[in-house]
Amino acid sequence: MARFQCYRTAGSGVRWRLLGGNNRVLGVGVRSHDAHLDALAEIALVRVSATTAAFVIEHADNGSWWWRLADLARSAQGFARRVDAELAAGRFRSRVAPAELDPVLAVFQPGKRGRSSRGRADVWPQRPVG
Repeated sequence: MARFQCYRTAGSGVRWRLLGGNNRVLGVGVRSHDAHLDALAEIALVRVSATTAAFVIEHADNGSWWWRLADLARSAQGFARRVDAELAAGRFRSRVAPAELDPVLAVFQPGKRGRSSRGRADVWPQRPVG
């Protein structure tokens, strides 16, 4: 089952991505947010928009094809063929509505494997890191 994951990396705000059942990234948010709740609000907007809005398929200068959903989401990788980008956009669209929401804000640290998880201090009790 697909799930939305919010995460923070060094030097950035909070971002989100949609992971497939096999943990592959199906799509990512375009913007970085100051707060976890702002990223969650954007996920709610993506859930509504993905069912009705048109996906734009773009050809980049490097030869890759990318899909984009307005200024909300985009493909996490480029594709060699347009048809592959279109299929990836369809997978994203079909998995957005039933996707679960991971309530934990993941924190990725440079130079370390894996992640440390921090609870949402604004909604959930704080969990110790480690």
